[in-house]
Amino acid sequence: MQEVILVHGWLSGPRHHWFPWLKEELTNQGYKVMTPVMPNPIRPEKEQWVAKLKEILKTKDPKKTILIGHSLGVPTILYALQGHKGPGFAQVILVSGFGRNIPHLKLVARDYDMHFDMDEIKPKADQWTVIHGDNDPLVPIREGEWLANRLGVDLIIEKNGGHLTQYRGVFKLDSVLKSIAEGDPLSPEVKEEIKPAESKFIKLESALREILKLKTNK
Repeated sequence: MQEVILVHGWLSGPRHHWFPWLKEELTNQGYKVMTPVMPNPIRPEKEQWVAKLKEILKTKDPKKTILIGHSLGVPTILYALQGHKGPGFAQVILVSGFGRNIPHLKLVARDYDMHFDMDEIKPKADQWTVIHGDNDPLVPIREGEWLANRLGVDLIIEKNGGHLTQYRGVFKLDSVLKSIAEGDPLSPEVKEEIKPAESKFIKLESALREILKLKTNK
């Protein structure tokens, strides 16, 4: 059985954005899905986030493991892969991510120096996918273009998707599911046509209350 590990970003958690939908879809298709809560998502620290992800990956078979990162989850995955020894992972999907410094990064996360050797990281996965919104206000699309270029893949662009979060009405993200299907030749059943997502907007105040539950419900 293949396993999917989804790494969320800043001010986020497993219950946010398109993560619950993706977990349900993949679980129904026979995947095992893990959506860990990263330490202190309100003020992330690189050492804590990368250590947690590495601890999780120690127990996994890379050839049967798909990694998905969103936003700050993307450089967290890159850090973990940079020091990875052994077989490459089956697939890595980078959503709304970045591999270079971006404006205000130091204000929201600690010690993310963005020192990556992409030539070393690229062989650590059998397949790479990069997805980005064309009007992302937090991580400019040029960062998705940079990642795709360094990894040798085409950038998948989500029109008018913003940072691909629930605040933009993105509760489903078909491009992620399709990317997994296309990268999994042993599971033809997941290659069936995926119906277009039906999204809805939510009020920012309600979204922030959900985020704060991460801290109070620990």
